[in-house]
Amino acid sequence: MKLWQKLISLAAALLAGSLFAAAAETPLLPLDGLKPAYPDVSVSAPPPIHRGLYAVWYERTPEVLELPYITGGQVVVQWADLEKVEGQYDFSRLAAQMKKLHDQHRMFTVQVNGNDKPAWLFDHVPSLPEPLSTQVHDTRGTLMYWHPVFERAYLHFLTAYAAFLKQSPYRTSVLGVRQNFNAIGTEHWHVPRNKIALPQWLVPAGANAGEPFTQALGRAYQTRILEAFVKEFTPDTRVFVRNNIEPALRQSFEQDFNTGRLCWFHTSSEINPRPNGERQYQVFLDDCRTGKTLAYAEPWASAWGHHGVKTDPRWCSPPQWNYWRLLCDLHCGVSFIACYARDLEVARSGRYRVGKTDTIDAAVFKDEFDTAFRFAAKYAGHHAAPQAAPGAWVAFREGDTLKGDYTFLMQRLPDHTREVKSAGPDDQRFGAWARLLPCDQTMQLVLDERFAASLTTQASELRVTYLDCGTGAFDIQAAGQTFHAQCTDSGRWKTVAWELTSPVFPKTDAGAHVTLHALGADLTVHMVEVIRK
Repeated sequence: MKLWQKLISLAAALLAGSLFAAAAETPLLPLDGLKPAYPDVSVSAPPPIHRGLYAVWYERTPEVLELPYITGGQVVVQWADLEKVEGQYDFSRLAAQMKKLHDQHRMFTVQVNGNDKPAWLFDHVPSLPEPLSTQVHDTRGTLMYWHPVFERAYLHFLTAYAAFLKQSPYRTSVLGVRQNFNAIGTEHWHVPRNKIALPQWLVPAGANAGEPFTQALGRAYQTRILEAFVKEFTPDTRVFVRNNIEPALRQSFEQDFNTGRLCWFHTSSEINPRPNGERQYQVFLDDCRTGKTLAYAEPWASAWGHHGVKTDPRWCSPPQWNYWRLLCDLHCGVSFIACYARDLEVARSGRYRVGKTDTIDAAVFKDEFDTAFRFAAKYAGHHAAPQAAPGAWVAFREGDTLKGDYTFLMQRLPDHTREVKSAGPDDQRFGAWARLLPCDQTMQLVLDERFAASLTTQASELRVTYLDCGTGAFDIQAAGQTFHAQCTDSGRWKTVAWELTSPVFPKTDAGAHVTLHALGADLTVHMVEVIRK
């Protein structure tokens, strides 16, 4: 068993033996997939203020907020904690968290979750005496969210919630609010067929029995809640909308997304989408990578696979999972990248937290996590700002879903390369995917024209990350210069860098700005990057 597999097994065993309670939301359910496309940047705009990395779920490790590349954190409370009595709102718990981060000069998102609903609702709204989702924490069961009393209560709450934020002395530190429907739990809204019949639902004395659930009732509820967020919060407060809403609902609010009143977020980031789950990523590609609006993304689980009390399988090592997840977000145009505190703690101390108190030694991964986070913080938010971007790159892959390379202002032309998986040492972050360039073959890369033109007044640097196996070599050409590197058969991933003294990037006949040629042997390559100096 490999070292990283032993560490994951140890963490899973500790987690199974602990009383660790789920702190994070259950991830979004995968939706029907769409064939992904990689649209070019269509809008050139300054990178958004407060772009970068945001720590989440750090209650037991608040020290991660002190990492130099962390821009902000999160404020999260339950609806039940803010409205204990019908129509009486106490936002003190929300204000206390906001003040703490504001005083630390940290930006933050605000989210009011619906895992716990106000207890008084059970005296006025029909309920099913069981949870319809793992997100439902109420011991009395699941409320009929499409019931008029429930909807009216949530709409009144949203009005008070928005008013509180607008008058808060900490409002300048609010990056935005997460738009939650808070129907079943926080994210879910479908009722199983066998739970629709009304006789199964408990009706409080004097309450209306309500209607059996239908998809139309659920969609109508979502529409009215989203309308309320637009009306009550914008334009004073940015609203992040879950990107798994149905296309028709998305289209109804298209103008609000185009004007920046609404932005997108999801809690499903991974190294590539799960099968049949590309639709959420496609929303980012269509609307955020292109510069139309902004995106915030949180991972589905930690790099070890932990989310709540669950452990997801991992086919590559934690540093590779963490790194490629970050590359995926950058590729999709995410400006605000949320990171689990557990993963950030590896970068900070070399320890990985399991449960409430247990930790395992992950020092072998410390530098790899830290460097990956620094890379993401450097590039986040620059995907639609080529003239200001710190660099351009291609991370070579094929992938299981979201097929093709991950790109950032640079793309690869069709060639004879082939995908490689699980290449090189597990303790390095690169090797989940790569591409093999056959001996004597050439790889050609095209820069975003505006990025290339922006380098005419300054020096830049060319970098290649490759697997140092065998005794072959390669040449690379860019900006009128040719550079040579020789493999030494170390078996490790290496990055070589050269200064580009010429500010002009001429093209080949095929339209490429950069060409890479393998000499003497096949070459396994992870990334080519052109950066400003």
